[in-house]
Amino acid sequence: YSVQISEDEIPGIEALGIPNYKSLLDIPDEVDYVVCAVGRAISPRIVADCIRKGVTAVTLFTSGFAETEKEEGVRLQRELGDMARKAGLLLVGPNCMGIYNPSLGVRQSSEQPWGEAGNVGLISQSGTHCINFSHLAYVHGVRCSKAVSYGNAEVLDVDDYLDYMTQDPQTEVIGMYIEGPRDGRRFFDALRRATRLKPVVVWKGGQTEAGARA
Repeated sequence: YSVQISEDEIPGIEALGIPNYKSLLDIPDEVDYVVCAVGRAISPRIVADCIRKGVTAVTLFTSGFAETEKEEGVRLQRELGDMARKAGLLLVGPNCMGIYNPSLGVRQSSEQPWGEAGNVGLISQSGTHCINFSHLAYVHGVRCSKAVSYGNAEVLDVDDYLDYMTQDPQTEVIGMYIEGPRDGRRFFDALRRATRLKPVVVWKGGQTEAGARA
């Protein structure tokens, strides 16, 4: 489904055969997963609609939150996180590309292959690295089972995704690009659980001065 609040965009969407609704709440069926790509000021309203609709998970593609290190961005991100945690809504991001599941055709970019899944799971704090890896790996004969770009990790953090990949029967090898977990102990414990069952390769970013700033 498409939820497009811009009148100018709606005709083009409907011409593709995709039904458009002006609100998430107008969709007649149940909705499992929402990708939110609206301005940050509107994001709380969309998250509130997700909660009212009973959505399981939402990816916030939107940027301009805590990564800006500015008071308003930090406040808005905390507000979104509080809303999601209170309601039990699984929030991916914000400031991320979200979930890639080739077997379901859920992609972060049109460059990513879909249809046939592989056995390599990728967890990346960087959206660029996530997309580039899944695309270039495919070129070299390596296919992803699933991948996630998780950005600011306000609700779900790297250890949550690592536990999921560890339990996922489709994923036999786990690759990770991380800049810094919020809770080092939780991450260490999740990593220990994972490495008992599967090979895990970790690329730690932010080790140079420029990388740390980014």
